[in-house]
Amino acid sequence: MHNSANSLDIEALILGECCRQIAAIIATNGGREVFLVGKLDDQMRVAEVEAYAFGTDQAVPAIIHQAQFGDVVIHNHPSGDLEPSPADIAVASTLGDAGVGCYIVENACRHVRVVVRAFRPRTIEPLDVEESARALCPDGVLSRAMGDYEYRPQQVEMAKAVARAFNSDQVAVIEAGTGVGKSMAYLLPAIRWALANRQRVVVSTNTINLQEQLLHKDIPLLQKHCGLNFRSALVKGRNNYACLRRVHF
Repeated sequence: MHNSANSLDIEALILGECCRQIAAIIATNGGREVFLVGKLDDQMRVAEVEAYAFGTDQAVPAIIHQAQFGDVVIHNHPSGDLEPSPADIAVASTLGDAGVGCYIVENACRHVRVVVRAFRPRTIEPLDVEESARALCPDGVLSRAMGDYEYRPQQVEMAKAVARAFNSDQVAVIEAGTGVGKSMAYLLPAIRWALANRQRVVVSTNTINLQEQLLHKDIPLLQKHCGLNFRSALVKGRNNYACLRRVHF
């Protein structure tokens, strides 16, 4: 059976080919629960699926770190009752906070229960690389605001490199000596990225001294002179260690 009051037209949410694929995967697992991650097309329909976990008649591991913002997590209820369990609601809440939708289907994948609607993939606003470093130039706002400001070409080049890394979603490995002004070179593009794309940016420091410098000197300086309206917070302690799982979500 399925709860028709809460199920929706599956063809509007999952392409027919994917429905057949999901049903086949479930059948291969003996009709027991399966955990899948779906990718959306431009019409917000699941167009690709991949199975990550194979459970029992009652439960399946939720491999939530495999889902990214804009994906949909799908699992089946072998009983045919599509009402979410308390465990389903708990997992769906975590996924929803990460921008991931959550669907429940029956084994034949002819009906779907939406627990969390799919999210439209974020539209990324790229940084203007030159603008990201302009405040550090001889005619920039920091030069005008600080009488003892020292222009450092290496600092400007580093800021541009960081901006390009944000734009291309790549890792930038940058080596710079003492006195280059590295913190300003990564803070400016990081702050601009956070504001433009409404995302949080984490700066992980190796020393308490640098932590204090960022919080009490560099960040207040940028807030005062660069016209950037942003908030910052110091997060420390073992419970806030930036492990891979926390970084992913």
